[in-house]
Amino acid sequence: MRLVCTFLLILTGFLANAQQIPGKVINAITGEALAYAKISIKESSPILSKIDGSFQLDLEGKKAVKISVSYLGFYTRDFKISEESKPVLLQLYPDYEKLNTVYISSYRNPANKLIEKAIENREINDPREALDGFEYRSYSKFLIDNEKNPIQLTTDSTNSEIATIVNVARAYLSEKVTKHTYNQKHGGKEEVLGLKTAGFKKPIYDVLSLDIYPTSFYENNYSIFQTEYAGPLAKNAFRNYEYRILDTLNAERPAYLIYFKPKREEVIAGLEGVIHLDTLNYGIQKTETRLIGEIDLEIHEDYDFDTDKEVWLLKKRDIKIRPGTGGKDISVFGGNISLGTIQRRLSISSIFNNDPIDTDLYLDATTINYDYQLNTIPKIEKASAAISVIPEANQQQEDFWNSNRKEPYTAKDEATSIYVDSIIKTRNIERKIEVKKAMANGYYPLAFWDLQLSKLFKYNNFEGVRLGIGGKTNDRLSKKFNVGGYFVYGFGDEKAKYNLNTNIYLNRSTGTNLKLGYTRDIKEVASFNYLKAPPKFYLIEPRFVNINFFYNYEQYYAGLEHRINPQLSSEIRFSQTEVFNAREYAFLYNGELYHEYTVSTAGISFSWEPFSEYLETPENSILVERHYPRITAQIDKGFADVANGDFNFLRTGLKLEYTISRLDLSRTEFILEGNYATGTLPLTHTFHAYPNSSRQEAVLKRFSVAGKTSFETMYYNEFYSDRLAMLHMRHQLRPIKFSNFFQPEIVLISRHAIGDIGHMDRHQNIDFKSLNQGYSEVGLEINKIISGFGLSTAYRYGSYHLPGFSQNFAFKFTLNIRF
Repeated sequence: MRLVCTFLLILTGFLANAQQIPGKVINAITGEALAYAKISIKESSPILSKIDGSFQLDLEGKKAVKISVSYLGFYTRDFKISEESKPVLLQLYPDYEKLNTVYISSYRNPANKLIEKAIENREINDPREALDGFEYRSYSKFLIDNEKNPIQLTTDSTNSEIATIVNVARAYLSEKVTKHTYNQKHGGKEEVLGLKTAGFKKPIYDVLSLDIYPTSFYENNYSIFQTEYAGPLAKNAFRNYEYRILDTLNAERPAYLIYFKPKREEVIAGLEGVIHLDTLNYGIQKTETRLIGEIDLEIHEDYDFDTDKEVWLLKKRDIKIRPGTGGKDISVFGGNISLGTIQRRLSISSIFNNDPIDTDLYLDATTINYDYQLNTIPKIEKASAAISVIPEANQQQEDFWNSNRKEPYTAKDEATSIYVDSIIKTRNIERKIEVKKAMANGYYPLAFWDLQLSKLFKYNNFEGVRLGIGGKTNDRLSKKFNVGGYFVYGFGDEKAKYNLNTNIYLNRSTGTNLKLGYTRDIKEVASFNYLKAPPKFYLIEPRFVNINFFYNYEQYYAGLEHRINPQLSSEIRFSQTEVFNAREYAFLYNGELYHEYTVSTAGISFSWEPFSEYLETPENSILVERHYPRITAQIDKGFADVANGDFNFLRTGLKLEYTISRLDLSRTEFILEGNYATGTLPLTHTFHAYPNSSRQEAVLKRFSVAGKTSFETMYYNEFYSDRLAMLHMRHQLRPIKFSNFFQPEIVLISRHAIGDIGHMDRHQNIDFKSLNQGYSEVGLEINKIISGFGLSTAYRYGSYHLPGFSQNFAFKFTLNIRF
């Protein structure tokens, strides 16, 4: 019975839309589409054609209507439209005398003067600049729907009802209610009060971190779906856009209709559309934006004027994405959305699979803002998450939704819950979510066990082939702890290595975990690993293959991990490490040679991203958008006579990462790292500058994978330091577009290191140099020549320049693959 009712409601809605007449407005001489032509209907509000000249005309029960079509620089024409005449092609003839006055030089363009006024008045029209603070609520609906709504009837009524739901219902539907707060000092924050995702048993928070909803037109960068476009009302707007007045619209508050179009599409990502500018204070009344490329992106915004505060408030925003002229599918969850000509191809949170999606599907995201409170200055913690979800958000009752829904919950929405539930079961969607999230961190889930992919196979010059297995238990076994470890075997040194560890979740919402573990393995000499370094998963580790100076160690450790706030996380660790079999190396101290020794340490590590935006859920924190700088720091203290420790020392490390990203997709990266140690320090616990070149004489014999922060011309074991500073500078030029599939990226690289080491005489049976004269190399990469593969060159110069070109030159390949 429920299916029958749903079918009848959908059929009624389908028949009600039968009087929608499609049409297009074109230049009668050239056939060019006329974007945003004004279509006036008697006793109705005028409508505008879209950027491709298309429009939809609703007869509203009439057999025929008379319309008037006007466009600046063209003669106005009247037409009679009836249902029998669809589709409609409306041709306008240019008025050449008027056209000559339209296409005038930009410095006299009256539209530019209006845009200048709009930019100047942003401080009185934009509530974020005009007000000290405010708050409001929003209702959002995010769905993937079917454009054509086909209804396929068969002689079997049950089959027809099911066919209707499958063809008409959405492939995805999510609703949320959010409280927004803003103050001038700390910016904005969102608190999700209600979240509802059709068909999923567990909360799906990924949709909250998709960056679906764009920023303001006043911003320099207009961001949507993690792609940034030049803002049409940014301070540098005239550099990126050209403008034209299309019309003046008469209403309670008259508006100028301003058309904007990108100037430099091959350089800067831009949008095309119209802005309704208020004639009195030049505020935004409405925007209509379109981008047609590999996808078809359409954005509509409506604003209301608050007479008390005299600011324009965004009331409704609707974003629709369809497959575009490039023939690409809309595969938001688990696929790619390619935006326009130069915009980056991106992968947004895996929820659905990569199966081809019907070209009739579209994505629609609608937000309605309400209950504005403009006389309040809310308190916002500077270090709080940009988005937070209250614990009861996923358990809100129907009366909550009925009181907060600002759009009707239709029969199609009801059908969605049935359809999506069947999709999730038949396509095993929840399993695919689990797999993709685990693989992003280097694991593959098998029942209650997450298999660690990096432990399966490795190769290096010391162990040869290294095979093994490793992983950890997941929440299917317990939500209070996990148990993990690995077992590997090196066929070159003929030794087994293994680890056993556990994490006890003391408080999952704050990431407070007790860590315990035991390890017997090898480690590179002079390596310094930050406990809170961002997690990385490499298919191929660039430097690991050619490392040949390891030491064996046996370690017991205990640690406490805690997230102080979403941007700042910490870890404290205590460990006892026995070092042995470091080749022929011996450490001379107080007249005694140490071939084997024990290092007992206590360490604390921090990772701080002060400007990154996070989504805080009842379970954990999810990165929404990374902003730089990112700072990582660590202090290790070695103790003699504590837990059998042999040496007293202090080691510190500080890394600063900063990236400047530009609208033309060029990027400049800086990585500054410093290490400093005092006390009694064996070579195993000093520092190196990440050398990545073997001592083979021929350049091609040194051919390997280039790293991001490694010195490609520096030989392994050439330098060691107890004081070290490194600077890496990378400047990526904007991609060179030869075709949609061949867009190589050229990267200019400059690397520098300086360091020193005391008591070199303590380190026996090994030859190395100090870095006290400063090391420099310059490099060039051409990335993504074939898929993620590219080539890299580097050249050593300066104080440590070697005789002969080949000794200073490195030639390698690069690998840049995004999952």
